[in-house]
Amino acid sequence: MKNSKAILQVPGTMKIISAEIPVPKEDEVLIKVEYVGICGSDVHGFESGPFIPPKDPNQEIGLGHECAGTVVAVGSRVRKFKPGDRVNIEPGVPCGHCRYCLEGKYNICPDVDFMATQPNYRGALTHYLCHPESFTYKLPDNMDTMEGALVEPAAVGMHAAMLADVKPGKKIIILGAGLYWFDDVASVQMPGRNGNCRR
Repeated sequence: MKNSKAILQVPGTMKIISAEIPVPKEDEVLIKVEYVGICGSDVHGFESGPFIPPKDPNQEIGLGHECAGTVVAVGSRVRKFKPGDRVNIEPGVPCGHCRYCLEGKYNICPDVDFMATQPNYRGALTHYLCHPESFTYKLPDNMDTMEGALVEPAAVGMHAAMLADVKPGKKIIILGAGLYWFDDVASVQMPGRNGNCRR
C-alpha cells in the first residue's frame, strides 16, 4: 500500500506528496479514503489560507473533513469495526473532559481537534487516515460510500430544521443556494414535514 496526501503550499496552490501510511493507535481505525466532500471552509482555506494560521510556518496544511471510505486495519482495543467495513467520520474530536464535553455539548469543546484546522491541520485529502473508533460510523447497506461522505454536511441541514422546529404546515424561508441549501430543503421535505421549495 502507498499513501499520498494533498498539502496546501500557499493560497491557491496544492501539492500532492508521498506520505507514510499511518498506524492506528489502540482506539483508532485506519481508513482507506474513497470520497471527500469540498466544504466552503475548504474553498476558503485553498483561496486564502487557513482561518487560523499555524504557529509553525513549516506546518503542513491539509484540507478536507467530509469523508468516507473503507476500514483496512483496526487498533487493538477497537470492537465496533473490522477491515472491510464502510464508514464515515465525525471530523471533530473533542477533548472529552471539559465542561462542554461532560454536558454532552462536545461540538463546542474549546479544545476540539477538528480536521484541516489547528492544532495539526490533518486533512482528509489523503489515501489513508486514522480516526478514533468513537467518532467513526458504519454506513448502512443501503447507503453507498459517496453518499456517506455527505452525511456530515447533511447533518447541518437536519440540525437547522430541528432547531427551527419545522412541522407540517409551518412556513419557513431558506436563504442561499449552496450545498447546505439543498440539505436544508431535503431536511424539511422529510416524511412528516410539508416542505415546498420555491426560488
